[in-house]
Order: sequence, then C-alpha cells, then structure tokens
Amino acid sequence: MSDAIQTSSHNDQNMSSQSEFLHQSFLALTVVSYSLMMPFAINHFMRGRLSLGIALFLFLLVFAVNSWSILRRKHYYVNLTLFGLVPITIGALALSLNTQGAIGVLWCYPAVFSFYFILPKRRAWFANVIMLAVTLPTAWQVVERSLAIRMVSTLFMVSVFSAILIWIIDKQQQKLQLQAITDPLTGLYNRRLLHDSLNQAVAQSQRKQFPMTLLTLDIDHFKCINDTFGHAVGDEVLVAIAQILQSRVRLTDSAFRMGGEEFLILLFDTSKDEGLTIAEDLRQEVEALELLPDCKVTISTGIASLRPEETWAQWLKRGDKRLYAAKTGGRNQVVA
Repeated sequence: MSDAIQTSSHNDQNMSSQSEFLHQSFLALTVVSYSLMMPFAINHFMRGRLSLGIALFLFLLVFAVNSWSILRRKHYYVNLTLFGLVPITIGALALSLNTQGAIGVLWCYPAVFSFYFILPKRRAWFANVIMLAVTLPTAWQVVERSLAIRMVSTLFMVSVFSAILIWIIDKQQQKLQLQAITDPLTGLYNRRLLHDSLNQAVAQSQRKQFPMTLLTLDIDHFKCINDTFGHAVGDEVLVAIAQILQSRVRLTDSAFRMGGEEFLILLFDTSKDEGLTIAEDLRQEVEALELLPDCKVTISTGIASLRPEETWAQWLKRGDKRLYAAKTGGRNQVVA
C-alpha cells in the first residue's frame, strides 16, 4: 500500500517526529549542561586548568548556539553538533583523563549516552565509535589496569544499551505514527494524510505534467446493510471491499478510508479514461462478490482528474460531486 507520494508524506512525518525528538532532547540537555557543567568550567579556570576550562566553555557555547536556533528558528544544526560539539566533547574527555585520571573516566558515561539524544541515529553511532576509539586507549594508559578493564567493559555496555534504547524508541515512534494514519478496521490510510498526499500529487503533476485521478467510492445502501445484518457484518463488508481496493491499486497509488462507507483512491500518472476503466473493473468485482445472503453489495464511484491550476480542495470537491451524481443517478455506477 506504500507509494511514491504516500511514502514521501509518511517519511516527512517521520523526519518531523525525529527532529522534534532531537530538539526537545537538545534543549533539555542544554539546561542540564549549564546547571551542572558551568561550575566545573569555572573551577578549572580557577585551578589553572585552562585547556579543560576552555573546552567546557566551547562545549557550552555550542549548546547555547544550537538551543537559540531551535527556540527562535526551529532549526537544529546537526553538522555543528557532529563536527563541533562531538570533537570538543571527545577532546575534553581525553584532557580530563590525562589530567584527572580516574575522575575523568566518570565523564565518559553521560557523553556516550547523550550522543544518542542529540544526533540522528547513524551519526550518533559514528560519534560513539570515535569517542570510544579515542578515550579507551587513553584510559588504558593513564589509569590502573584493573580500572581500565572495568571502564572498557562498562563503557562499551553503556554504548550498546543506549543504541538499543534509541532503536526501541524509534520503532515505537514509527508504530505509533503508522497507527495514527491507518484505519484500524480496513488497514487503509485514514484522512490524516489526505491533505498532504493530495498537495504533493498536485505539486508533482504541475512539475512533471503527470495526470492524476481521484476515485471517490461509496458503498450503496450501507445503512440498510447495518440495520438488516448488524454492524459486525457491515464491518466484514468494509474489510472485503478494502481488500479489493488494496489488491487492485498499484504500488504507486494510495487507498484511503474516508470514514463510514466512503473510500478514496489516488491514482498516480493516470488519465480520466484510465481511471474510468479501473473504476468500472472495481465496480464489477464488488458486485460479483457474494458477501450477503440474497443481497448484492454494490458501490458508486465518482471520478475527477486533476485540472491545471486546480487546488487539492477543488479537485476533491469535484470528486465528491461526481460521487453524488452516481448516487442520485441510480447507484452501482461510475460517473466521470
């Protein structure tokens, strides 16, 4: 049921969700960093450890710049974090290990964990690999061997556990997003993505001169089916018709349940005549089903091909008008 337009819309939502996660995480870590690390930075300067003090102030400066951008412009500088904050963090950890020994080891653990909350997943993996490659050999040289062995083991475990945690969070987000845009009964897309999908179809049609066609379908006398046979049977009819739609539309098309007994199909790179053929095939296939005893289930369909300079709302409205004409004209027919 995935397609070029729908997948793009879905991916946009995923990216938006991931960006929001990074934004919120970064802002929270900024508050924590300034609350807990500013005193350490000042203390390093007071004790003459200028390199560590400067590294921590640079660290806090990158947090401040990115947080300001997130709050004011809703923009997050991923590259500034990857190529600015990460090297500063790794450098500060190496300096801390060399100057403070075992105490410096303790700072490695929050650094490993935090990378997964301020960078996209793969870049976080990369940052952690670099950090471990730098800090572990340094720790092996500056702290006693037994402590170094424990540090290597526990730091590697924290990195792996953090990666697993982020992977689980990411999978749960994707699952929730899919549930939010999918009709639970039929498995078709719901109305939530319709606006974006039609908008993208209009833009793509105008850019590449592709024809786009909408099929707006409605089950005839569905209220009578529910009243006569019960809502459970009505649900079975909805599922059966949704399965036909899913099996007949191409991977480049999108099928939606608009609500109740109404469905919509977005046909990519399809002319009105081609859409008419598809709609008629669907009508005949539904009519041939034996879903109810002594009662035929039929559908009415309206067809609207996108016109030049037409908005998605105007396009959708024309499809609804054609569907209304099919219903008032006797049902079980296609009106283009």
